[in-house]
Amino acid sequence: MIDPAGGVVDELFASLDALAAEDLAPLFGPALLERLRPLLVAQNRLAAEVARTVRACEVSGAAEVDGLKTMGPWLRGHGHLSAAEAARVVRPGRALAHLPAMAAAFAAGQVTGEQVAAIAGWPSPSP
Repeated sequence: MIDPAGGVVDELFASLDALAAEDLAPLFGPALLERLRPLLVAQNRLAAEVARTVRACEVSGAAEVDGLKTMGPWLRGHGHLSAAEAARVVRPGRALAHLPAMAAAFAAGQVTGEQVAAIAGWPSPSP
């Protein structure tokens, strides 16, 4: 895979591989919850970065490279998302372009995609 982010995405994948390799069997209760908390923040941050990138693709007309007019069809065809899920991925970038404080909170992992959806006034993303 070509990584235009200069290896950052490869580093992310390597970190995810390391997480997946950890043995959770010896952990219980509090230790598992302590592991989960930063993962939830990371999930929010990754969703924010996807939204930011999809918005940049949308604004630049990137989908046209593949003969598509918008990012919705691109996400359905290349991301294997349903039409509803593709719309849920496209909407945050559009809304957050007008809500910089919310965009910053989403990027920091302080809010979820569902919270962004509630403030932006559109249906929330699926879990």
